[in-house]
Amino acid sequence: MIIIVRHGQTVWNILKKKQGRKNSKLTNKGKIQGCRVAKFLENKYILKDNFIIYASPIKRVVDYINIIDKNLNYFQLAKKVKYLNCLKEHKFGKWEGKTIEEIKLKYKHEFLKREKDKWNYKIPNGESYQILHIKLKKFLKKKINYRKNYIIFTHEMVSKVLRGILMRLNKRRVIKSKHDSNYIYIFKNNKLNRIKF
Repeated sequence: MIIIVRHGQTVWNILKKKQGRKNSKLTNKGKIQGCRVAKFLENKYILKDNFIIYASPIKRVVDYINIIDKNLNYFQLAKKVKYLNCLKEHKFGKWEGKTIEEIKLKYKHEFLKREKDKWNYKIPNGESYQILHIKLKKFLKKKINYRKNYIIFTHEMVSKVLRGILMRLNKRRVIKSKHDSNYIYIFKNNKLNRIKF
């Protein structure tokens, strides 16, 4: 089983700014979401030592894990986490900290090029979906044994591509998919369930 958890709502989520590798603080709602994830994990799954936990080392994820950890009664989550750079959010390069409207105005030519080929277009000083896809395929091959249990704490773009690989989705479906911060995805027996908490 693989449980995929996106970090809670951040200030930049509200402002609709691209976050990428830059950090943005969790909102109060984001912190409450962390408390709800803790309850969900304790109520639905008895967290024991058989869970392997991987996470992005970006601060908004680390802060989220610490909130969850403080709200767990029977399991020390934070001590078990293995932070991996390959789970960092998709790198938006020059676009980080900007809204779509700002990007369209300041980087119109680049924005239009990406709209024509979102999968392969590499954002200046950033990444493409293709680069992220290659990186996450390597992660799954090296770090995941499908007979074991995992929790992965990460970001929306990473979650989209991870789920796409696990479910063998085409590029178009991966790009159109989402991972809202009030949902958890569970991959088990080659099926993917979306659960609201």
